[in-house]
Amino acid sequence: MYLDCKKILNNFNEGYSRWTPGWHLLGANAAFLRLMGIRAGDASSEIPNADRESPAFYEFGKAVMRETERQDAVKNFEFRLWRGSGGHCWVCTDAWRISNAEGETAYYEAYVRDVTPFKLKEAEFSHQLFYDLLTGLPNRELFTDRLQMALETQKRHPGMHHGVLSLDLRNFKNINRHYGRNFGDMVLRHVATVLGLCCRTVDTVARTSSDGFSVLLHGPETGAQLVKIIKRIKESLAAPFTLWEQSMDSVEMDIGVLFPLSDYSKAESVLRDVSIAVSRAQAVNNKSNCKFFSKKMLEQNRQDIALSVILREKSDIKGFYLLYQPIVRGTGGLHSFEALARWQHNGKTIPPTMFIPIAEKTGFIKRLGFFFIEEAIRQMQCWQKEHNARCKLHVNISPYQFLAPDFSRNVLDILHNTGFDASSLLFEVTESSFLYDFRNAARHIGVLRENGIAFCLDDFGTGYSSLSYLKQMPIDCLKIDRSFVEMVDYDHKARILLKHILDLGEDMGYELVVEGVEKQIQLDSLGDLSRLLIQGYYFYKPLPPPSVEALFEEQK
Repeated sequence: MYLDCKKILNNFNEGYSRWTPGWHLLGANAAFLRLMGIRAGDASSEIPNADRESPAFYEFGKAVMRETERQDAVKNFEFRLWRGSGGHCWVCTDAWRISNAEGETAYYEAYVRDVTPFKLKEAEFSHQLFYDLLTGLPNRELFTDRLQMALETQKRHPGMHHGVLSLDLRNFKNINRHYGRNFGDMVLRHVATVLGLCCRTVDTVARTSSDGFSVLLHGPETGAQLVKIIKRIKESLAAPFTLWEQSMDSVEMDIGVLFPLSDYSKAESVLRDVSIAVSRAQAVNNKSNCKFFSKKMLEQNRQDIALSVILREKSDIKGFYLLYQPIVRGTGGLHSFEALARWQHNGKTIPPTMFIPIAEKTGFIKRLGFFFIEEAIRQMQCWQKEHNARCKLHVNISPYQFLAPDFSRNVLDILHNTGFDASSLLFEVTESSFLYDFRNAARHIGVLRENGIAFCLDDFGTGYSSLSYLKQMPIDCLKIDRSFVEMVDYDHKARILLKHILDLGEDMGYELVVEGVEKQIQLDSLGDLSRLLIQGYYFYKPLPPPSVEALFEEQK
């Protein structure tokens, strides 16, 4: 009978053992001996000082003895066990202590099983649950959890300050469309690597959306230290890099910043406000930007939501109107006018930087855009008739309107209904229109250019692939972004860059418009003015129609 019990114990997959408080192993089955790395003995053998024989048994026994002395018995007790050259493993044990007549511990008894495979599966599942599979970074759930822990730590240590950055890739969808999703994935990995190198080991870098990242900065002592980290990130992302033999000038990212977090107790509130900050950064046209959150932004966000509701429900164009900013020849004299959208609502003027993005999101921009085109055309017709004006008309076209299937047909209908000379009309489009859907954009431009309408590439020099796309774009004119002009009065490199951009445009045969000229020094930096058209407050601000009519009278 005894031998049968021995055979049964040795056939168990689960380890079994008994030992005294003095580490005398009274008995163990084969599974236990293998698990503890004990080569000698079998289920009926006794091994004095077994703790010396096996470091693993010492660790196991110590943990079991501690727990069972405290609560007599333990069930499903898990811990990590070091087995020397066998490495670490996870074990789960049911154990109890056996007392003698005096109530003292006579020996301990335990069943133990190796649960390492289950723990590895659990770890794999946990990694998939809390980490981004593409970049290996923590995901939004884990980031939110760590952010909440940081906020709770901050309560206990008021002198400790934390900061949060939210970073969104600008035009990432266009990268996927132009280069393919695999290349887009490589760009995301590149950004993840850059952020990891720029931040400290105590910080948390996470991928929190398809094209967005977040950074939790632990304990920057001052705002200046935070700005230093942000500057390092921006400079690193602005550096050229190559992926799959494709050279990229930079990665353009908009950054929202929230610092300090002393007024916050909930992670979701932090994420809400830093997302508002990054949306404000995105509103700056066609260039990477960084915005710190302020309470004013929160109020502005509420106003945006209110405006979204208004535009979604708006059934008329009441309150919208146009101003006209003159564009002059470099050698003097009026050349054209750019029609600029405005909105008067409840006695307040809503700037286009506020209502245009909302109109695009709500879809109202399509109706509004055609209203502006027709309104500007009719106004220019009036000036051509009454003042014999020979000026051209520039009209901005939103990508959301431009890429609609019926855009070119609707424009031709307006020209037919008004009888306007198409050769006097020039549409300004941004590079994003081409990056989003180059084929559709080229189709519309081809149809409209055949009918006499010219096209100008707006904000030139600020997008992802301006130079690589330029030779393919069916355009007639380049409008140099104001950011290049703004820096020339204090940045020598900006003057050199502006000169080369103008030379490039001239050599390629484009008509050149320089916007944002406000000072004499900026005008002087443009070189040969005879090749240029110039727009800016140095000459004229946007004017209402009566002021334009007065200007025509002055020109007679």
